[in-house]
Amino acid sequence: SIAYAGPLRVEVEVRSGRIQSVRVTRHQEKQFYSALTDTPAQIVARQGVQGVDAVTCATMTSEAIINATAKALAGAMRKAGGP
Repeated sequence: SIAYAGPLRVEVEVRSGRIQSVRVTRHQEKQFYSALTDTPAQIVARQGVQGVDAVTCATMTSEAIINATAKALAGAMRKAGGP
């Protein structure tokens, strides 16, 4: 997904139907580092992207992480033959 400073990539680990981790593996952000850890932590805690709040002053970065995670989960569902 596109973040504030450019492309952002995540890696999502799912085990036994639960999100185990979300890691930002590539980004060009120069600041807003809390968004790079806080947003993935919220996704894991909520077990999805619904209701995850953007980090203050880092809305674009947070939304890019949320969107990239949603894309990763959707891609994994397609590969697994899910809905």
